[in-house]
Amino acid sequence: MNSLLDTAEIRDVPDTTPEVREMKQSADTLPPIVDAAEFLAEHIEPPAELVEGIVHQGSKLVLGGGSKTFKTWTLIDLAVSVATGESWLGFDTQKGRVLFVNFEIQHAFFQKRIVSVTHEKLITLPTGQLDIWNLRGRATSYEVLIPHITERINQDYALIILDPIYKLYGKANENAANEVAQLLNAIEQLAVESGAAIAFGAHYSKGNQANKEAIDRISGSGVFARDPDSILSFTRHEEEDAFTVEATLRNFIPIEPFVVRWGHPLMRRDGSLDPAKLKQTGGRPKQYTVEKILDVLRGKKLTTQKWLEAATPETGISKTRFYALLEEVKKLPNVRKNQAGQWFIEDAAND
Repeated sequence: MNSLLDTAEIRDVPDTTPEVREMKQSADTLPPIVDAAEFLAEHIEPPAELVEGIVHQGSKLVLGGGSKTFKTWTLIDLAVSVATGESWLGFDTQKGRVLFVNFEIQHAFFQKRIVSVTHEKLITLPTGQLDIWNLRGRATSYEVLIPHITERINQDYALIILDPIYKLYGKANENAANEVAQLLNAIEQLAVESGAAIAFGAHYSKGNQANKEAIDRISGSGVFARDPDSILSFTRHEEEDAFTVEATLRNFIPIEPFVVRWGHPLMRRDGSLDPAKLKQTGGRPKQYTVEKILDVLRGKKLTTQKWLEAATPETGISKTRFYALLEEVKKLPNVRKNQAGQWFIEDAAND
């Protein structure tokens, strides 16, 4: 079956604009429309899990974090871990070839970082597993660079890291949805053509991140939160050099937030810390309060899960923030929990 663009109407349109010419060129390359019954009968092998429970090959992974939150160090750790099949942030990885495109760090210092990470992980990089492309001073628009990257790579890479992503903006405005969408479409095309997962770091906006939803912390257009297949958000914990990691995953089951602690040159899991205790800074008042989730409970008896399910659409609160407030709620004398595991406000239940 021909594609929707493969029509006489499209082919008869004069080549008056670049857009029309591109549409005609793409008409023969679009996949066909298929019958759902045939589609369901087809055996489709899912892509390999590059980082277990986090990202597949051919997908896009974003590490979001504030300024100077060790994003490049963590991406180097990811590169080394995948190249050798070692665990990363407590997650198993599948060994594969990696390309790290370094737009920012000077050659000598980038070399020192790799040495530091491999030494700390007690591993030796084998030949042919990790390639470095140092492009400091040569970064330009994604429209120019990504085609060059595509030309120089082959299907052997399991992971390609672009760091930092803002070096590819060119004239694109990170606050313009259409321009960010074009950038991410180009990155997606790189993932499709290479078969590799594409990972990059993105910086947070200014202000108190603890009062924002995890996917809303990345600076710029909301497309950054909607487009990637996997987002790991690193937000400062109230403990020094610790960060709560929250995962937003399209193709995996949800995972609980966890805490990592920086100890040069690696981030390591710290199970002793509560992920809900995010660092609070000055600024606007808290958006979500104990009173707001109590308003959802008034006049009702709800299990913790049902309470969360009711509060989320009503207030927009995240799971992490809800459980943080629940710890405060437990201290209130008039909020009780019955034998059925249901929460209720005592004065409201006795009316």
